[in-house]
Amino acid sequence: MRRLLLVNALIFAILVAAAALAYYGYSYTSEVSSREREIIRDTLRELADEKVLEIEGQLLDADEKLFESVGLDPLPNLTEIVKNARGAVASIFVLDADLGVLPGGHYSNRPREAGLAFIGFFRERIAPELPLRVAPLGVRGHVHRVWDGRPYLFSYIRRVSSGRTFYIVIEADLSHLVGSVFPQFFAARSQLLYQIVDERGDLVYGSPFRDASAGVVVEQSFAETVNAWRVRVAQKDAASSAARSRRRIIDFFLIGLAVTVILAGLGFLAVAMRRERRANELKSEFISNVSHELKTPLSIISMFGEMLALGRVKGPGQATEYAEIIWRESVRLGRLIDNVLDFARIERGGGGYEFADCDPGDVLSRALEVCQRRVSTASMTLTVDIEEGLPLVRLDANAYTLAVLNLVDNAIKYAAEGKRIEVGLARRGSWVELVVRDFGPGIEADEQLHVFERFYRARAVRLKPIRGSGIGLALVQHIARAHHGEAVVESAMGQGATFRLRVPLGGTDAGRDGRDAARDAKDAKDAKDTKDTKDT
Repeated sequence: MRRLLLVNALIFAILVAAAALAYYGYSYTSEVSSREREIIRDTLRELADEKVLEIEGQLLDADEKLFESVGLDPLPNLTEIVKNARGAVASIFVLDADLGVLPGGHYSNRPREAGLAFIGFFRERIAPELPLRVAPLGVRGHVHRVWDGRPYLFSYIRRVSSGRTFYIVIEADLSHLVGSVFPQFFAARSQLLYQIVDERGDLVYGSPFRDASAGVVVEQSFAETVNAWRVRVAQKDAASSAARSRRRIIDFFLIGLAVTVILAGLGFLAVAMRRERRANELKSEFISNVSHELKTPLSIISMFGEMLALGRVKGPGQATEYAEIIWRESVRLGRLIDNVLDFARIERGGGGYEFADCDPGDVLSRALEVCQRRVSTASMTLTVDIEEGLPLVRLDANAYTLAVLNLVDNAIKYAAEGKRIEVGLARRGSWVELVVRDFGPGIEADEQLHVFERFYRARAVRLKPIRGSGIGLALVQHIARAHHGEAVVESAMGQGATFRLRVPLGGTDAGRDGRDAARDAKDAKDAKDTKDTKDT
């Protein structure tokens, strides 16, 4: 019980440790990832600010130069001024105090008809909406907005010359700005991705961010020029999409493998615990059953031996009967001890077999002679059918005899109500097959796969006062496999059970050249002595 508690505590500790490790690993990874994203975000924000300052600095410098180049006394040639300025200028207007265009105070890079149409549009729609009259004297102002579905950027300044107020309005060429100015600041081969978007988020310049790293995108608005537009900056992922996909697959695979290994380990541990617990239960039951099996014949031998020693017999006949009981129980006790010793040797990995070419019919006959008395005592009949002319088979005669005795003893113990046992030995193709059939209650189908397991006893048997060690059939199966054969059972409830022990005619390569003719002769002599003792 203490060991079970320790194992359960160990499993619980492993689960807690795995959960804690996963939690802290996830927390650490999340923290590192968060810090990395913050560093990337701060870096990108600085870069975005830098780009905005550079672009606006260039545009503001161009505006200031144009503003300084325009005056009223006299009004200069605006075309020459724009050509020398080389700025992104679409048009220039010089307005009087009533916001009318002064003679010669207009320049446009549009075609003539479009330029004239734009002058009218400017006077009627745009100029009244520009905050020219409230603009501080000599201070640049700007308006970036949409008129009739088209964006415009106007820079303006209010000035006074010889007591006359006038206004200078510069329209920026946004097409030139997007097509020529922005590319100067946003290098295509940079490790950064840049976009210019409008107030609706629509793309003005750049391309969609399909390969942005970590999803970190920073936006920075223009302050002194195109303030309705924003610069968006993201870090380009150095890895390709295929590489990212492979990395993602590898990460998922490694995580899945780790989880599978942990779950599989816990599963195997649980199965091992269950098997060990079951084995311990079976061993306890085995010890109890073997103790009872040993105690019963010992008690009988002790009782009848004491009666003989004290002379509590009515005559020679009763003394012979008591001696026969003592002999029978001694044989039973010896067989049980042999089973336990053989099983213990197998459990330790020992149990080497000594193989020799034997007549399987002769070995079976000698084995049945040993158990004949027990069959008679159980008031059962034993029918034997041995095919004549069987070829020699490479067997360990002692082990084969032990298997026969266990099969017959199993039938006597658990199928006594059937009153008879049938034993047959015949050639079946490349096998020599031993068949032991009883006419008892049979074995349920779901238990037939387990009857050859060590310590296993069927449910119906456990409910009856029939003692057994649960190792007899396990020894039979081990002996069969040692001979490169097999042991199987066929049964139907109410129709008895048939056990088949098959041994190949070709023998087994695992066998050793062991017993010679002298050993066979000794076995035959031992069996004859046993028979003579019974008859006595």
